[in-house]
Amino acid sequence: MDTTEVTRQLLRRRLVGALLVAPATSLIAPRRPLSAQARHRSVDPAASCRPPRLVPSGPVVTTADGQVIENLDIYVGSGNGVTVLHRGVTVRNCRIRHAGGNGLHAEGARGLRLHDLEIEHVGAPAIGVGPNEDRNNLNLDGCAGAIVTRVRASRGSANIYALRSAHLRLIFLELHDARGPSPRGQNVQFDRSPYSILQNFSAENGASSWTEDNVSVFRSDGCIVRRGLVSYNNSPTGDGVMLEGSFACVVEEVDAVQQGNSAFAATPNDAAGSGGCIFRRCRTRETYNSSRDGRPAPSSGGLSFYTRVSAGARKHTITACHYDALANPANLLWDAHAVNRGWSITHRRFQARGAIRLAFGWEHAERPPACRPQR
Repeated sequence: MDTTEVTRQLLRRRLVGALLVAPATSLIAPRRPLSAQARHRSVDPAASCRPPRLVPSGPVVTTADGQVIENLDIYVGSGNGVTVLHRGVTVRNCRIRHAGGNGLHAEGARGLRLHDLEIEHVGAPAIGVGPNEDRNNLNLDGCAGAIVTRVRASRGSANIYALRSAHLRLIFLELHDARGPSPRGQNVQFDRSPYSILQNFSAENGASSWTEDNVSVFRSDGCIVRRGLVSYNNSPTGDGVMLEGSFACVVEEVDAVQQGNSAFAATPNDAAGSGGCIFRRCRTRETYNSSRDGRPAPSSGGLSFYTRVSAGARKHTITACHYDALANPANLLWDAHAVNRGWSITHRRFQARGAIRLAFGWEHAERPPACRPQR
């Protein structure tokens, strides 16, 4: 062994020996001193999860793609509360009150993300029909692929109106008191917005409302409406869930209560046909068949399921559906020729599913939620 190799081995042995006897703390890299802000967070673990207070604001208009609008309390006396004209925009954690326009109007806004919003049309009268059809709480036009979650909306001409916006996802919605006038009056309407989904929702009206269809799928093929409640209608022609001029839609696990004209419907619309729609595990109860809230009696005589099919189109399917406490149990289905054989609508007592009730952080800003201590 040469002298160089002997020297290397001696150095290795000395290094190992030094490490074995060194204090454990000398092997840990020293930490940087905590800043004053970091020290404050360490003694207040709840601070990081305290719900934000909303900042008062007037109308907001987007200025760039990818913009985030959040934590605002927006009030407008005229015009739109929020106007989105760019792609990839997010609007979240806001309260929007509007009197003379739409609550949130989005146009050509692909990739739109809306969540944790409360939108109210404060320009509606205390009772009855709204001032005009252009006071929607959420108005989407050309917003393909938009995702809308956790929205509470009330008193709009329509609470949600979507035009030319395919592949929408509307999830966890609490909707109240649609006001019209016609052609609005819906809690939700898909208008030429195919392959969209509405799920986990409640659409509730009352004596102050001026309704048409509670939920309308208009010339929008392949849509899905599921796990929802539609409650109360006072229109002589409006339906609970209407698939109009639409093919291959699915309505499942939806309860319709206090409907008069029909609870569920699938029909052509002029040149736009209808066929191949499915109603699965849908239920209706507490219908009415007389004038209501100063409006004429239902034009259908208290019909429950209304189906028509285009010439040559696939028939509709009704399976595992139920009814209870009907005003006119003899008027259950029209037209049975538009439905596949073996359709199933049977009497069964049931309680309608509960309504969605959302809670937003700013409503409890004075009482922050408990948080896990930070380590």
